[in-house]
Amino acid sequence: MTNVLNQLARADVLQALMLPEDSWEADDDACDCTFQRIGMWVNPYVAETLEVRMCCIWKQLYGLFPNEVRTIPGYRDEGGEWVTEPRGWDGEADMPQAIWYRQLARLQGRPVADIRAEYRMRDGERPRGTPRPQAQATGPTAADVLLTAMDVLADEVARLRALVEGQG
Repeated sequence: MTNVLNQLARADVLQALMLPEDSWEADDDACDCTFQRIGMWVNPYVAETLEVRMCCIWKQLYGLFPNEVRTIPGYRDEGGEWVTEPRGWDGEADMPQAIWYRQLARLQGRPVADIRAEYRMRDGERPRGTPRPQAQATGPTAADVLLTAMDVLADEVARLRALVEGQG
């Protein structure tokens, strides 16, 4: 019994010392990286999770190879043309805070940390999503087609029955 209690106490201590209170997620704004990417691998059979803030590692790795990395101040649009101004938000959901902070930083030429401090309490200004319009049904529904087919079949069965009865 004492051994079991010691194991439970050890597990409680380990949990208190080692288990994080938060979860890392893409666009969680826990770092200043432009492209926030989180890797997560879980193995329940050994009770272990590996979380990797890939964006921060990449940023450090890029510093080792400056001639092999380039940051381009623009993006190619659907037509293949370069666009150097941030695009307005056109998503269905509200713009994630992390992306909003980075967009403002780019537009204002300021560090993300300064924007975060200034805009943290101004969430009402963050771009909101526009729900996709619901497609209007055109033509008959599947139920309408099925009911019509049943009517046609019933008429055909009645016609065949009349033919059979008339010959007998």
